[in-house]
Amino acid sequence: MSTPAPHAPAARDRLTVLDCTLRDGGYYTNWEFDDALVEDYLRVCAHTGIDIVELGYARFDPGGRGPYGRLPAGLTPNLPKVLPDGHGLRFAVMVDASGLAGVPAAETGPRLAELLATGSLPVDLVRVAVHHSRAAGLAAEIASLRAAGFGVGLNLMQIDLATPAEVTALVRTVADLGPLEAVYVADSLGSLHAARIAELVELFRTGQDAPVGIHGHDNQGFALRNTLAAAEAGATWLDATVLGMGRGAGNARTEQLLAALGTAPDTLQPMLDLVARRFEPLRDTHRWGAGALYAIAGMRRVHPTYVQRLEENAERDVETKLRALHHLAGQHATSFTPQALEDALRHACA
Repeated sequence: MSTPAPHAPAARDRLTVLDCTLRDGGYYTNWEFDDALVEDYLRVCAHTGIDIVELGYARFDPGGRGPYGRLPAGLTPNLPKVLPDGHGLRFAVMVDASGLAGVPAAETGPRLAELLATGSLPVDLVRVAVHHSRAAGLAAEIASLRAAGFGVGLNLMQIDLATPAEVTALVRTVADLGPLEAVYVADSLGSLHAARIAELVELFRTGQDAPVGIHGHDNQGFALRNTLAAAEAGATWLDATVLGMGRGAGNARTEQLLAALGTAPDTLQPMLDLVARRFEPLRDTHRWGAGALYAIAGMRRVHPTYVQRLEENAERDVETKLRALHHLAGQHATSFTPQALEDALRHACA
């Protein structure tokens, strides 16, 4: 398939920048964040022109996740007080499609609305994360969310693994789901390159009516480049996180994306202050960001959580990590399981 000619990027006022730090960054903190950090973060988002803040995950079965992984638990009464009048921020949550399996489809929207009604911030956008191969099975859940008053976004996970025929069918599936606020190309494995992203954006932009978004991962150091390439190809919803904080190698950096989109230095300054004061110390602790192991995982389409787990043990030597990662690549480990990690480490240490 030939690469489509790039389009001129949309003007900033036609782009939607969605910051998902609390959701994606939660993979490092178990969705626990200091109250003062969240308050500072929301103030800065309101000041710097972020359009939407994704507050975390909403789940019917909260499990052992921290408060921003089981919203509205993290939404303290003080949060609305830190936002200026007329701030214009919208608030979103993400739901994992696998977490909807135990709920009757028709009840998805009403039950989520009831759950989120107790939170201190108004959520009007729900993003549904689903493996690209399972999107067709979500029609009833999406209709229920829409009927409950939510705007609905769809994040198509691991789309880099889809064949051309599967992508073509997926575009038709999305077109049949009814109105969506956005449909996202999600670079779940950090494996995509700019030319492929441009192709995917073009296919979705021309094949269905919803705005197209990009969620990039930085395994190969391409997250910002890929996000801007998506915008040039016609994507108008752009994801980012502060200092790139997110699962595995992390995401496009909000502060860099805003700068690339022409945000004035005086407007951007509070975001950079927040990075220096709050997020660089977090990175020193949790050590997200691109590196050689994540680059290998991205190129070989290995799920990034394997590298994240390998890196958590500071005493594990690099040769063991490399052997384990090579084994995982040979097993086509595109989904994370603890057993597969144990098997890879056993193989590496044999």
